[in-house]
Amino acid sequence: MRPYRAAVVFRGKDMNNRSNTQSRDGSSLLSTTGLWLSGRRLWFKNLPWLLLIMGLAVYQFWVGFNYESNDTTNFYLRLSRAGSYVLLLILVVLWLPVMRNSLSILRRSWIGEWLPIENANALHRWLGHICIVFTLLHGSQYLLYLGTLSEPFTKLLFAEEPDLVRSMRTTMYEFVSEDESIDVVAHWIANGRTEQGYQDLVRPILKEDCTKCHSTNSTQTYAIPEMPLTRYQHALSLSDEGILSRQFRINISGLVMAGLFLIVWVSSLAWMRNRFHHHFQQLHLLGYLLALLALLHIPSIEWIVAPVVVLLVEFYLSKRSRTYRSQPASLSAISDDLMRLDIKRPLPMTIRAGHFVDLRIPGLFAAKESGKSSTVLCREWHPFSLTGSRNNPDQLVLKIRAQGDWTNALRNKLKGRQKCLLDIDVRGPYASPITHATRRKDWLMVAGGIGITPFLSLLRELKRQPSQPFHLHLVWVLREPALMLWIRPLLEKLCEQENLRCSWHFYFTGEEKLAPSEQAKLQAIGDLHLHQGRPDWPQLITAIAASGIRPNCYVCGPEALAGQVKKACRKEGWIVHKEEF
Repeated sequence: MRPYRAAVVFRGKDMNNRSNTQSRDGSSLLSTTGLWLSGRRLWFKNLPWLLLIMGLAVYQFWVGFNYESNDTTNFYLRLSRAGSYVLLLILVVLWLPVMRNSLSILRRSWIGEWLPIENANALHRWLGHICIVFTLLHGSQYLLYLGTLSEPFTKLLFAEEPDLVRSMRTTMYEFVSEDESIDVVAHWIANGRTEQGYQDLVRPILKEDCTKCHSTNSTQTYAIPEMPLTRYQHALSLSDEGILSRQFRINISGLVMAGLFLIVWVSSLAWMRNRFHHHFQQLHLLGYLLALLALLHIPSIEWIVAPVVVLLVEFYLSKRSRTYRSQPASLSAISDDLMRLDIKRPLPMTIRAGHFVDLRIPGLFAAKESGKSSTVLCREWHPFSLTGSRNNPDQLVLKIRAQGDWTNALRNKLKGRQKCLLDIDVRGPYASPITHATRRKDWLMVAGGIGITPFLSLLRELKRQPSQPFHLHLVWVLREPALMLWIRPLLEKLCEQENLRCSWHFYFTGEEKLAPSEQAKLQAIGDLHLHQGRPDWPQLITAIAASGIRPNCYVCGPEALAGQVKKACRKEGWIVHKEEF
């Protein structure tokens, strides 16, 4: 009996161990799944909006493709119309992500946290790619459709016949009872298009052959109520040819729009945008011309009502956030490629944490190899983060690194001197994606080089909220240790506040090293860690997670750094917000 009991006990232990192992495996699986889902909360927040746009696009495509007008309707025309219906939807929302004034209001409010505006610029770029695809689809299929009609291609494209006559010879020919009717209408147009001639000759023909479908109250299968032919004015509007005709206006404006879309799209590609930023900015102004051409090309206006309303709101808001011209400013050098720009704050401008402004410097020129100066740079606007409210509320302070043609031209202003005076145009301020960070209590901020700038505004905001508890970790990867002198006074003041739990992690990737005396001053601040080399992100994030916080993570820096941070944070189930504008 004893061996049996021993066997029972042994099996009981084995079963308990297996049960515990299964329980731990199940808990581990649930925990891993929960972290994966938690780290992608932003993606899931955007998913319903993505599905909504995709659903509307599919519906629009289906409505456009299921078109049957007459015997000339073929696959080319169906596909062209399907593409145009999707284009109408895309054009309605294409420019919404880059309406800075409206976005700023949303980002400052709780509503913005439920809208897909976290990466507005990326959304705008993707909509642009989709727009060019359906532009080419719509245009190419329509041109192929014209080639299948009985009349010569160029004659149809350039509307060499009056619209009414051309339609009766081609797309509406099957509904024309007698060929002589076409000649009667053509003769009426050629002889002055008189109202009496319309009443006596043309009206009976149109009533017999056309107005069953072409009337505002038609219920026919092929009804076209938006193009009625029941009155003299209706027939008169379709009796022009050439440049005055409706079809010429639609065809040529469409071709011009396709060409302009291609130009804007190519100039917006990353390799073009980075090498020729000034051309990118200038060519984007073609968007205004595209909007005017859309009014000529789109037959019905109901699709432009909503965009016009939103555009008027944006126009009103832009008047409130004015452009302040010729603001006095002082430029000084911090290091070989780093500058400080102090601008006199315009009186109506209010600065908050997470704000940025656009700058334009009328006196900025880039020297060419020929010895002449380029005036392009003086017309460019460039966005820069503000460092937040300071001891001198009348000053805007920006830190700028020279890493492009515009910023290098600005650095050239300092050749041979430590400081120079400028007149600068300022536009804004606007809210960036990190504006809502102050509504959170636990932060992880990761900065690469000059990317520390937007976080300085958040840190200074903490000084104005001494009663609110915050727990934050700041990770800064930088080449020049001397840059630590910027923020040392700020860190010292923050560590004196009892409501803050602060941890600082600084990684120096350059060859320079801080003097031992400076290291001692920094390490005396508090929970501050100095490292030589780049961070081991998984190890660092795991160590921060061990402190028991689940922070909202904000990153500002190069794409490679942002990608590594996102990957490590998502394993812990943390949301990552990337600063971009």
